[in-house]
Amino acid sequence: MPEYYAKLLIPLFGAALLTPLVGRVSRFLRDALLFAAAAWALALVSLAGTSVAPWHFHLLGFDLVWRANPLTQLFSVLVLGLGVLTLWFAFPYMRERERANYFFFSFGMSIAASIGVLVAGDFLSLFFFWEMMTWSSFLNVIYYRYEAQAAGLKYFVMSLIGAYSMLLALVLVNATLGTLQFGHVLNSWSSLATSTQWAIWALLLVGFGVKAAMMPLHTWAPDAYEISPAPFTAFFSGALSKLGVYGLTVLLFVLAGPELWARLGSLWQHPITHYTVAWIGAITAFVATLIAVVQEDAKRLLAYSSVGQIGYILLGLGIASTLGVAGAFYQALNHAIFKGLLFLTVGAVFYRTGTHRMDELGGLIKKMPYSFVAMLLGVISLAGIPPLSGFPAKWILYEALVEKHMVGLLVVAMIASTAAFLYAYRLINTIFLGQLPERFEKVEEVPWSMRIPMFVLVLFTLWFGVYPQSALRWISSAMAVLPGVQPIQVGDTSLWSPAGTVNLMLTANIIGAVFLTVLIVLALWPRSRKVGQLDIHTSGEPVPPGVNLQYATRFYQPFERAFGPWLKASADRLYTNLAQNLENLFDLMRYVYTGDGQTYALYVILFLAGMFLFAKNLVF
Repeated sequence: MPEYYAKLLIPLFGAALLTPLVGRVSRFLRDALLFAAAAWALALVSLAGTSVAPWHFHLLGFDLVWRANPLTQLFSVLVLGLGVLTLWFAFPYMRERERANYFFFSFGMSIAASIGVLVAGDFLSLFFFWEMMTWSSFLNVIYYRYEAQAAGLKYFVMSLIGAYSMLLALVLVNATLGTLQFGHVLNSWSSLATSTQWAIWALLLVGFGVKAAMMPLHTWAPDAYEISPAPFTAFFSGALSKLGVYGLTVLLFVLAGPELWARLGSLWQHPITHYTVAWIGAITAFVATLIAVVQEDAKRLLAYSSVGQIGYILLGLGIASTLGVAGAFYQALNHAIFKGLLFLTVGAVFYRTGTHRMDELGGLIKKMPYSFVAMLLGVISLAGIPPLSGFPAKWILYEALVEKHMVGLLVVAMIASTAAFLYAYRLINTIFLGQLPERFEKVEEVPWSMRIPMFVLVLFTLWFGVYPQSALRWISSAMAVLPGVQPIQVGDTSLWSPAGTVNLMLTANIIGAVFLTVLIVLALWPRSRKVGQLDIHTSGEPVPPGVNLQYATRFYQPFERAFGPWLKASADRLYTNLAQNLENLFDLMRYVYTGDGQTYALYVILFLAGMFLFAKNLVF
C-alpha cells in the first residue's frame, strides 16, 4: 500500500480495532489512542496538498484504485475535523456510562470507514467502505439496546434499500462497461444506452440519497438521531450525512458529465437530472422544516432540521452552476459546524438534566450560561444571520437561484428558511429561557473538557462568517475537480455575484458597533426596580411554588392547526402500508408454498402433464 494511504487508514482502523482491548486496561490510553489517530489523520489530510498519487491495484479479478484530490480532501477535513471535536466531547460524556468500549469502537470504525469511502476511486472499494460505515454507525444507533430496537430496525432496513440499490448499480456498471473505476466509467459513459444510464443514475440516487436523508428516504434519520448517544449524533448528522452529499456530487458531476445531461434532456433549459435533484432538495428543506417546528423533543427537532438543511445542499448541487455548487459545499461545511454544535449543546443539557424533552426544561440560562451562548450562536448560524457562517452559505445559494432565474425554487427555499426561525427560537426559549423547574435547581454547567469542543465550533462559525475566503479557497479547489463546473473566484472578505456584492467584514463591524452601542446604553440607562422571573400575580393572588408558568407543550399549536393536513402526510405511513401489503401478499402465497413435500410433488406432476399436453398440440 502506498505510503499516504497506509499512514491515513492503518492508524484509524488500527486504533478502532484496538479500542476494546486497550479500554480493558486503561480508559485514558483508549481515549488517547483514538484521539491521536483521528488528529493524525486530520493533520495528514490537511497538509497533503494536491500531489498525492493514486494507487492502482488488482484484487479478486478487479482493477481498483484509491485516490486523493481536493474534492475528497475537502470532505475528509470536514469528517475528521468534526470527528476529533466530537470524540473530545465524548470522552467525559461517556465516562460514567456502560459499554464505553463498545461505543468508542463503533465510533472509531465510523470515522475510519468514512475516510475509506472518500479515498475510494472505484465502485467496489466504495461499496465495501460504505457498508462498513453503515454497520459501524448502526452499532451506535442501537447503543441503548431495547429502547433503540425500533430506530435500529428502521435504520437497518433503509440502509439495506440503499445498499442493494448501490450493489445493483455496481453490477450493472461492471456488466456493461467491464470496469468499476470512476475515471473509466466517465470515459465510457457515452457508449451506454440511455435506458442503462437512467437505471444506473436512479439506483445510485437512491443509494446515496438514503445516507443523505433525502426525502422520501429520510425516515430513518429522526429516530436514529434521537436515540443514539449525543456525541455520536453530532458526528452522525454533521459528518456521516455528508458522505451522501459526496456520493451525489460524484453521481452528478464525476460519473456523468455535460454529455449525459444533454442526452437525457432538459426542463426549462436545465438538465433534467439536476433539475430533479434541485426540486427534491427544495421540497426536502420545506417539508422537513414544517415538521421540525411541531416537535417536542430537542434532538428530534434537530434531526428534522438536519434533513431540511441537507435539502439546501441538494438544491445547490441541482443548480449545477458555479455559484450553486459553491453554495452547496459552503452549506455542507456550515451544516457540519452548526449542527455539530447544536447536538453537542443538547447533549450537554442531557448530561446535566437527563432529558432533552423541551416541555420538561426551561430557565437553564443561569445554570448553564456557556451552553446557552453556544446554542444561541448555533441557531443564529442555522438561521443564516450575519456575521456567522450560515449567512454566506445561504447568500451564495440564493444568488445562484437568482442568476439561473429559478423563481419557483427560490420562493420555496426562502419560505423554508423563514420557517426555520420558528423552531430555532423555540429551541432557545424552551430550554434556556422561561422558568427553571425545581428539580434542576442544583444543575451546573458541564465541565470545561466538554465546553471546549463547543467553543471551537463557535470560533469556526465566526471565522467562516467574517472570512469566507478561507473556506472558499478549499471549495474552489474542490470544484476544479468536477467536470463542467468552473471554480468560484475567491476575493477578500466580500462575496460577489452577478446580482450584487456584500462585504462581510463591514457587515460584522456594523453589527458589532450596534451591539456595543446597545450594551453601553443599557449600562448607563437609569435602572428601575428589578423584577424577578416569578414576580407575577394572578387575580391578586401570588403564584404558589412549583406551578409552571412557561408555555412549552405544543408551543406552536396555531401553526400545527394551520398546517395539520400537510403534516398528516407521512413517508413512514407509506412504507408501513407497503410493508403490510407485502406481508398480506406473502400470507396468500403460503396457500401455494405450503412447505409440504407431497404438495410440491403434485405441482411437478401437474407441470409435466401440462408440458406433455402442449407438446402434443392437444391444447391450442
